[in-house]
Amino acid sequence: MKTSERIRDGFMPWAGLALGTTGYFLAHQIGSDATFQDCRVGAAWVVIGGVLLGLIVIGVGAFGSWGVYAARAESPARRLVAVVGLLACGLYAIGVVLPLIAALVIPRCWA
Repeated sequence: MKTSERIRDGFMPWAGLALGTTGYFLAHQIGSDATFQDCRVGAAWVVIGGVLLGLIVIGVGAFGSWGVYAARAESPARRLVAVVGLLACGLYAIGVVLPLIAALVIPRCWA
């Protein structure tokens, strides 16, 4: 087994946690910077773009963990880590979508 295959095999159960956290971080930082740092330059399309980017990264992480969880040949420990990653991705997606709704409903600069 090549080194890259071993690294990928070791990372896949953790993909939901690692990439989900990264996607949540990206969406949160892009959205909060665009909305609150300088609300005069923030626009809805920036927030929507950040959310889409975050959801894509979260989705990739969930897909990686799903592959481990769905494989019956995996050990129970690896499947447990994968299901925790999947559930975390669900929470991260909720944590990204709800602030998006708030950013679109609340007027810019609370005007």
